[in-house]
Amino acid sequence: MSMRLLSFSVLCTVAILLANPASGQSFAYVKSLPKDTVHIGKPREKDRRIHIRYRGINRIIPTMNVAQIAGNMGVVSIGLGWDHGCRGQWETAAMFGFIPKEDGEKSYVTFTLKESFIPWSVSLNDHMAFEPLTCGIYFNSILSRDFWVREPEKYPKGYYGFSTKIRLNIFVGEGITFYPKREGDHIFKSATLFYEFGTTDIYFISRATNKYLKFWDIFGLSFGVKVKLI
Repeated sequence: MSMRLLSFSVLCTVAILLANPASGQSFAYVKSLPKDTVHIGKPREKDRRIHIRYRGINRIIPTMNVAQIAGNMGVVSIGLGWDHGCRGQWETAAMFGFIPKEDGEKSYVTFTLKESFIPWSVSLNDHMAFEPLTCGIYFNSILSRDFWVREPEKYPKGYYGFSTKIRLNIFVGEGITFYPKREGDHIFKSATLFYEFGTTDIYFISRATNKYLKFWDIFGLSFGVKVKLI
């Protein structure tokens, strides 16, 4: 099922590229900025991302809001993010997620620290860009004493061999970014719809120890949106 969804996504993105050839004009999404900001990088023919570097205390100001469904971090997760790098190709996000009750068990809150790398952004027209590759890594933790980093003493040493509280995840995906047609009509700089295809460390361990578990069964699909404000 996951492979079918992935193939469908690839076909959709190819169709978009064919239907919307890259424009020779640049995006008009950079608004008036404070004096303590500078532009990093020069526009390229197809990748016109311009990173804005803030100085001093303004560096800690989040540049985006993020929401994501699934992804081994909860049914839904929301948080704040920062873009950095010469073209904003690196993104760091801190998110809180929610795991609802199931079969009479407790509901849980999760915390995720995520780092994404977006090497390319291909211009489709003046107000739309396609990101053909997004990849990254994130650490996720369930904020509850029911889970632990080190095995409790009640278990024999090495009984589990891994933490039940912290998970390491990797992912790849794609995204489509939309820019406002008029700067003054919107309070945001851009909005990105994305999907991610990823897995977690415990699934790799399960795959290595369970020969009946198929390779593609350890991967999952998630969707999200990023709204850049500055």
